[in-house]
Amino acid sequence: MGNRSQSVPGLDVQDEEDEDIDSLVSFHRRTMDASSSSLRSSKSTLGSLMSIYSDAGDFDSVEVSGDIVFSVSYNEQSKSLRVLIKECQGLAYGDASRQLSNPYVKCYLLPDKTRKSKRKTSIKKSTINPIYNETLKYSISRSQLVTRSVLISVWHHGRLSRNAFLGEVEVPLDCQNLDSANEECMQLMGKADTSVPISAFGQSKGELVISLKYVTPKKRTAEKGKGKKAVPEEGGELHILIKEAKNLTAMKTGGTSDSFVKGYLFPTKMKTSKKTTAVVKKSLNPHYDATFVYKGLALEQLRGMCLELTVWDKEAMSNEFLGGLRLSTGKGTVLMKKEEVELDSVGEEVSLWQKMMQYPDSWAEGTLPLRSTMGKAKGK
Repeated sequence: MGNRSQSVPGLDVQDEEDEDIDSLVSFHRRTMDASSSSLRSSKSTLGSLMSIYSDAGDFDSVEVSGDIVFSVSYNEQSKSLRVLIKECQGLAYGDASRQLSNPYVKCYLLPDKTRKSKRKTSIKKSTINPIYNETLKYSISRSQLVTRSVLISVWHHGRLSRNAFLGEVEVPLDCQNLDSANEECMQLMGKADTSVPISAFGQSKGELVISLKYVTPKKRTAEKGKGKKAVPEEGGELHILIKEAKNLTAMKTGGTSDSFVKGYLFPTKMKTSKKTTAVVKKSLNPHYDATFVYKGLALEQLRGMCLELTVWDKEAMSNEFLGGLRLSTGKGTVLMKKEEVELDSVGEEVSLWQKMMQYPDSWAEGTLPLRSTMGKAKGK
């Protein structure tokens, strides 16, 4: 027996399964308000509306079964993610009464589930073992993939009825070998539970390009009698070069933002560890070229510390949060503003921090995806 897919309302706008229903309905309403056409035209418009609603899909009418064969890889030359849909095996019948399936495959690059992220294969008629050999492509930088996953779902195309959901798989990209297109065969599952809390990377907020360097303690000379003796300075320095941001959210009319970056190092004995860049106006791809310096730090100290960088839109009354990073080892807890919280750094936030510690006196550069929230988990 397969997995019965979870019942989901056919018109759940958050799913945006096959059409942007709200905008299409709004369009038809405007058309109807502005039109003084005949009753026959009105009936035609109503028929079109019903067609739109039927595209939302039927999630609970089919017993999910079968497998899907696919591969996921990244092409460095074209800077694109490639999802090869090879075939499906042993699908359920989308129309059980007629023992019929017209399957097609649909992909989203999560967390984006809008029409912009949607890709579809062709429809294969009257088969439960369709062969596609079709490649679906996404133009995206490799650094962004650590927080993304591919949602692959299979659907029956109903000509006179709603499309029927035949199963899905979700493929997290942070644990995939994207350098080779290895085929995978995965069992199709029922509709995933959508009540799971959204992660800090639940929305695309752009990227921040930074470089880190730990400068080891230098030797300074001090006169003592006739000879000179080298005396080590107290601690080294952490240098953070804030280079630029990419694809920030527009907050101003005209589609721009006046942004700046704020930095904190936790925990610290300094009176304040707050650092800020200058404001770069009217740009979603601002260049800051600013350096933050924290002094008096031993390299070993950094293993238990956390660098928090946040991007803000400058407003007259209250600044607007645009996204952020939290760089650390990702292990243990740290004291942040009198509250002990878990170090929740992930992916490149961890790898860049570790690279900086591994190679002192050298710059470690990274392009990191911005978090949509900086919520912290309390330490246990």
